[in-house]
Amino acid sequence: MILWTIRHTKPYNPKDVCYGRLDFDVSPTFEDESDKALKALVESGAKPTRLFSSPLIRCTKFADKASKMLDLPVEKEPAIIELNFGTWEGQKLTEVPRSEMHAWTSDLRGYRFPEGENFYDIDKRAGEFLDKLPDDGEFLCITHAGVIAALQHSRCGLPDEVFVEGMFTYAMVTRFEFTRNADGMYHGTFTKIHDGIPMPSLKMEKA
Repeated sequence: MILWTIRHTKPYNPKDVCYGRLDFDVSPTFEDESDKALKALVESGAKPTRLFSSPLIRCTKFADKASKMLDLPVEKEPAIIELNFGTWEGQKLTEVPRSEMHAWTSDLRGYRFPEGENFYDIDKRAGEFLDKLPDDGEFLCITHAGVIAALQHSRCGLPDEVFVEGMFTYAMVTRFEFTRNADGMYHGTFTKIHDGIPMPSLKMEKA
């Protein structure tokens, strides 16, 4: 089974706050970013037969554009929505209580954000979605860094200590190739096809 993922383009976040479930719109760079990513997708030989999107605006706008190009309907899929950062949503990282920041940096994937999720929660829901896809298909997901990283960690063997969640560029295109194991779960490999605009560095300490 072949799965293509594209991370959303740069969101409009002028206050530079933490966002996961916050439904930010896209930045003015959207057209250029999405054009380059979709061009890379097509030039890599992608021929998906179904198109899935996170329900958040920064993904659905991209998916609508991909839909027109690929002549596929958009299927909104809650399982590939971004991590819920709980009480951190909408806060600058420099304003997060130091005790919480220390707890997270001590356990980047395992820390559960207050009233939210941890990254293992995405492993579970993204994996359950993945395993429902047929073995002989080719699919495209417009989604988020947390979901793409979850597939790399939980289904491709990337060690937890390699915290790629904070390293991905916007509009990054990735190709996954999966086969089922004896338990019926997909495992496989991935290849990055395209990089877009880099994320700003995380500002996690108060001045």
